[in-house]
Amino acid sequence: MARTFIIPLFLFLNSAYAQTHSDLKPGDTLKYAPQSHKPSWISVQSDDANLGVALFMDGKKVKEQDDSRGIKSVERFYFTPEKGKKYEFKIWAKSYVEKSKTARVFITESKNVPVLNGQFASDQFIEDLHTFRSIREKANSGLYLYRTRKQIDSIYQQAEEEARNSRNIFDFYKIIAKVTGFEGSCHNYTDLPNHASYYLTQKPEYLPITLKNIDGRLLQDSKDNVLPLGAEILSINGIPAKEMISRFSQYYFSDGFSAPYKETTGFERGMLDKFYIEFGTHKNYVISYKWNGTVKEVSLPGISLENFKKIQDSRYSLAFDKKLLSEKYSLNKETDGIYRLSLRGFDFATGKDDPAYKKFSTFLDQMMDTLEREKIENLIIDLRGNTGGTGALYEKVFSYLTQRPFRDSQYAYTNFNEVPMEEKLVITSLFLSNGVTDKTGLNAYLKSLYPKAVQGKYYWADDKNPSIMPNERTFKGQLYLLADQRVASAASHLASLIKSYTNAIVIGKETVGGYYEHNGHLPLVYELPNTRIQTGFSIVHVIQDAQNLPDQKKGQGIIPHIQIQQTDQEFLDQTDVYLKKVSELRKQ
Repeated sequence: MARTFIIPLFLFLNSAYAQTHSDLKPGDTLKYAPQSHKPSWISVQSDDANLGVALFMDGKKVKEQDDSRGIKSVERFYFTPEKGKKYEFKIWAKSYVEKSKTARVFITESKNVPVLNGQFASDQFIEDLHTFRSIREKANSGLYLYRTRKQIDSIYQQAEEEARNSRNIFDFYKIIAKVTGFEGSCHNYTDLPNHASYYLTQKPEYLPITLKNIDGRLLQDSKDNVLPLGAEILSINGIPAKEMISRFSQYYFSDGFSAPYKETTGFERGMLDKFYIEFGTHKNYVISYKWNGTVKEVSLPGISLENFKKIQDSRYSLAFDKKLLSEKYSLNKETDGIYRLSLRGFDFATGKDDPAYKKFSTFLDQMMDTLEREKIENLIIDLRGNTGGTGALYEKVFSYLTQRPFRDSQYAYTNFNEVPMEEKLVITSLFLSNGVTDKTGLNAYLKSLYPKAVQGKYYWADDKNPSIMPNERTFKGQLYLLADQRVASAASHLASLIKSYTNAIVIGKETVGGYYEHNGHLPLVYELPNTRIQTGFSIVHVIQDAQNLPDQKKGQGIIPHIQIQQTDQEFLDQTDVYLKKVSELRKQ
């Protein structure tokens, strides 16, 4: 049972309004009442754990934050108290390195916060690069899936030359991110120990517009701006839009060689940090754009980071996405004779024993009641925005769509069943939530799942990968599958089965998740010794139960039968071009 501790205030400093520290054990929660009654920065940091922080006002949680990923990291809140309100912070360990259990937590209240120092010696970067490769060689079963050993050797040789010339943590992070993406797995993960904005200036030098990548064109995505909404951005400070897309894409990872996710996601998720790692901050931004067929240029001053956050959080395209992703699953009648089953994530249940799984099963039965009662012959499976989750959920869905038995995979394996390089291993929140607190518990878990060694590979136990029978009632009409570039993991696994074994017409974009195979199931995270950059990947290589198709090459996501593109006017009108295409097909 988790314990809660009140942190006593013990020290006031000239440079801070207040400062204190306390020890934190896994499973415990610290409580801290702010001492200052004026607007201030509250910094929470530890050299021993990655911390989660939540702010409560009058007992109600108003914000939760985990900006930074590394063990030696800091969380920063700008705290603006209201008179007469009672505030409290709760702090807990989200992860720690395997060798460290108790974390010393420091809390500081101050008027300003310093920019973090990201300077390291070149030999420290080289050591981290060598460690990074060793982790990959020993633990990543997907390392040589899409790349030959010669190609891997070549990119590391280039990376080492660049690491020797790196000036700061950003330079080195760019190198590590490029190598991470080269492997080809959407479950790969490499990130800075602290949020990038903590290393950047606090001056008003941030981009005064937001951007949206629509089929390779960057559109202005901010309302109430000097630039018209939907104007095509041709260049910023002399950097062409295509170059921005290409350089920005290196921070995002996909299965195999799939590109759409990498090229679009940064403009939705990375504008607060990775954009400035790659392109820097500037006092002024010279923006060339096209509007109504005319090329124009404007020079705009940079804005504060807080103001940039506001325009990014209120960007025009976000309204459509919020509406699309508002429910994890739903069934809606589109027009006469056609329903749409929307599945926005498979992360709402942990397995078959979860009450949420049983509720979902009931929902699917009720769906079949509706489809049979109304004699529906057309069904849309809408997977847009679904990044995956629990395998049992996608399997349940497919059992209502197929007339043949199927399995999660033909086979699946990892390179080990005792975790290597445990001194660099991070015990993540995923492990902690499942009661795994150290390498001993993790090794026991691995041995239960991957007991059988054959020629240096440890295969998934047969009883974990049973044959799944179709439901007693399955839909036998025409299927339409809507998939976009965000569809990954369990969702892309479902998409591959639907494309492979049903009559579905697949509409949309190439998915980030692979058609034939992927690395998944169980993620491990390691931390590099000097920079504290964290890197992770899923250790299990999965050969999916999908048949060979002529339009599906190795290294591709699920390729749609009909590619979707959006016009500028459809962007402005927020037209659902996917549903529009289904309607057009049905009229043919």
